[in-house]
Amino acid sequence: MKRLLQTFLRRYARGEARALAPHVSGRRLLDLGAGEGWVAAALRGLTLTWTCSVDVGPFQLGHGPYVLYDGATLPFRDGTFDTTLLSLALHHCEAPEAVLDEAVRVTRSRLLIVESVYRNSYERFCLDVLDGRLNGYRHDGTMNVPLAFRRPEEWRALFESRGLRLITMQWLGSSVERLIHHPLLFVMNK
Repeated sequence: MKRLLQTFLRRYARGEARALAPHVSGRRLLDLGAGEGWVAAALRGLTLTWTCSVDVGPFQLGHGPYVLYDGATLPFRDGTFDTTLLSLALHHCEAPEAVLDEAVRVTRSRLLIVESVYRNSYERFCLDVLDGRLNGYRHDGTMNVPLAFRRPEEWRALFESRGLRLITMQWLGSSVERLIHHPLLFVMNK
């Protein structure tokens, strides 16, 4: 069953990477909260960027540089990366504001943030069930459970409070997926 799940996640990452690639800026990209590293691996095949994945646990299955960090301070200098990607990661953080602040610190120009969002109680219920069960199964239950789902306007307010300038927002995923899951891409510049 885990092999089937990883095949699905790798395929999902390739589709997400196709949507993200046109928004990547510069030659160095950080995939923060990378999980298995599938999105970074797919982006390497679609762009000319050097990518580095980072997460709080040894979840890597994809190829490429992968760094473990303590969840508080990224082990990189200010402005190390041209683009930082946080894909479906912030809602797993106990302190998403602090993780976002670190992402802003290590980013020179662009942040790409994909978050599962909800607009009503039914969508919130679907997120709790889908994300809670799926991620409870991934990594033998060591991935942090979802803590911080938000509405689109709540994420946008957080990003703007950090001085980020919204370039565009884009719904990701198929129309079938969006019956139960609503991934929203925020493209922002510093």
